[in-house]
Amino acid sequence: MQSLPVPEPNEEQIRLHTQLLNAVEQAILAVDLTGRIIFWNRFAERLYGWTEDEVHGRNIVEVLAAPLLMESARANMGPLRRGEGWSGEFLVQRRDGTTFIAHVSATLIQDDTTTLISIVARSRDSTAQQQLLEANRLLAEASARLASAVDYETQLTTLAQLAVPQLADWCAVHLLQADGSLEQVAVASVGTGTPPAAHDWLQNYLTLDDVDGLPAVLRNGEPKLFSDVAANQQAAAAAIKSYMIVPLIARPQTLGAITFVTAESGRRLDLNALALAENLVSHIAVYLDKARLYRESQRLNAELEQRVSERTTELRTAIAQLQQSEVTIQTLFRISKKLNATLEVDTILDELAQEAIRLVNGESGFAGLRTANGMTVRKYFRQGVALPFEYTWPPGVGIPGWVLEHKVPYGTSDAAHDPVMQHELSINTDIRSLICTPILSSFGEVLGYFDLRNKQDAEGFTIADQEMLMALAPAASIAIQNALAYQRRLSAEAELQEAYERLRALAANLELVREEERTQIARELHDQLGQALTAMKFDLAWLTDRLVQKDATLAQKAKAITTQMDTMIKTVRRIATELRPGMLDDLGLAASLEWLARDFEKRTGIGCEVRAHSPDLILPRAPSLALFRIFQEALTNVARHASARLIEVSLTASPEALILEVHDDGRGIQASEIAGLHSLGLLGMRERAQRLGGTFEIQGVPGDGTIVTVSIPLKPNE
Repeated sequence: MQSLPVPEPNEEQIRLHTQLLNAVEQAILAVDLTGRIIFWNRFAERLYGWTEDEVHGRNIVEVLAAPLLMESARANMGPLRRGEGWSGEFLVQRRDGTTFIAHVSATLIQDDTTTLISIVARSRDSTAQQQLLEANRLLAEASARLASAVDYETQLTTLAQLAVPQLADWCAVHLLQADGSLEQVAVASVGTGTPPAAHDWLQNYLTLDDVDGLPAVLRNGEPKLFSDVAANQQAAAAAIKSYMIVPLIARPQTLGAITFVTAESGRRLDLNALALAENLVSHIAVYLDKARLYRESQRLNAELEQRVSERTTELRTAIAQLQQSEVTIQTLFRISKKLNATLEVDTILDELAQEAIRLVNGESGFAGLRTANGMTVRKYFRQGVALPFEYTWPPGVGIPGWVLEHKVPYGTSDAAHDPVMQHELSINTDIRSLICTPILSSFGEVLGYFDLRNKQDAEGFTIADQEMLMALAPAASIAIQNALAYQRRLSAEAELQEAYERLRALAANLELVREEERTQIARELHDQLGQALTAMKFDLAWLTDRLVQKDATLAQKAKAITTQMDTMIKTVRRIATELRPGMLDDLGLAASLEWLARDFEKRTGIGCEVRAHSPDLILPRAPSLALFRIFQEALTNVARHASARLIEVSLTASPEALILEVHDDGRGIQASEIAGLHSLGLLGMRERAQRLGGTFEIQGVPGDGTIVTVSIPLKPNE
């Protein structure tokens, strides 16, 4: 398009044009042919950070730090003179030092004599678009390189070189090793090498900085961006302008991190650069994980092939060993079954000694237990014949004593010169070879042992013999421990039964003493206190008769005392009867229970019905007294806990047994109450019945009360 002569504008036109240009949402600026800025709209102020007053009259190269801009404009002056447009993309700098790629479109302004007087340029930030194009190119190239990569260390170096100068001035790749250490596997820079100060910062500060460095990123799995490192003294001292660390994460393991740094160029990394770096690093992480898996699979395949070959050989050997082991296992199983068929310790030791001798083809041997004094033995087997031999080896003395101390087998193929063997013992004569194996308990302590001598048709026992005996030892241990536990149980049960019988005898004796004490107290109450109270009553009656004539008030008081005396006499009689129910001897059990029931009705208001079957049968004293006391306790429990209104009592007497049943219509006793801490009364009732060989049962039914049933057998001679 041809440029037209521009007439000299007036002030109104200039003001209007300025307002229009300031309203445009693009940066518009005008420079003369020397590059001096003569116009700068408001959008340019926002985009570049400079105000119009600050840039007016200054050279555009100085302001934007873009020398290529004017050079390119001058180079395209021909098309501009012809009215054609011109555009280009240039790396420019804002006032704050950050850079971006600006898309610039320019036209010329001519005066009325067609003389070029200025260039008007429109610019916009095309960094994002340019970065997207570069990112796509970089990702495409990275994908192509990594798609078939196996030697990823070399490829990572190439990728680091691709990343600069697109993303930063230099790039470093660190990978986590199997032992947790961090290794730098690639580094690239825009120059011939990393500056010494920056290299020192990378090696000594970045990898150790637990807040802003690699450790923090690897620990958290989150990228870090530092657009301005002025606050970081070490980075600033190394001339670092900005840096970002992006973790390599796949499946979702953190494999390492890639660090991008700007230094020499003066550029500052921003969020756009971080987004591009994250996209690139995510691709690298996927392919890196793939390459690692491929390398690991190759290594595993090689190892697998080698191991398959080795295992094939081993399996052939193992099959032969298994065939032999099957016979051995069956033998051990048979011996174990035989040892566990009895709970007699001596029998187990005899069988163990003979089976072990046959198992390793020995001539003689024995088995024994550990005692308080050491390792004991009672029998010695030679050629299948049991010979009496009782001996005890203290700890550390002889081969069994050595085994007791060390808890491991002891063997020798030169018994004649063995320093541990006691050569003076008769059983040690003509011994060529020997193997002594400990039997360990489940707690790892020596429980017993077996000692085998002179392997037939061989110089000495082999490792296979020792392993065979070690395999037999656990089976022997189980059998011996079971037998010992059974013996201890029998002994404990006998002791417990004896203690129980003594306790029952003691309880019976205590009960007898209690009854005797009750009898004595009842006799004292009846004979002494009762007679004294009766005498006092007669004296009061005599005194009352004489006081009537002299003092009516005193006579009335004396009568009241007499009434109290009658009550006291009745109380004493009742207490004496409860302590010693003499009516048991005079009237029998049925009448005694009837009297106890009537007394209970008077005191509590609870109805009590007693039905006696065969009431005329003469009953022994002991069971009658026991049932009387049990009935007393049962009534007490009903009064305290049952909330009953009626009690039904049944007494059945026969020549064989006495049966008492007490049934109340209360709430019904609970199982927890029967076994609770407050059931001592029930325990006493049960003990009274059991002491006489009887039974005691109590059953509670909700809504149907509680039933107590006591049965006491009657001996023919009672």
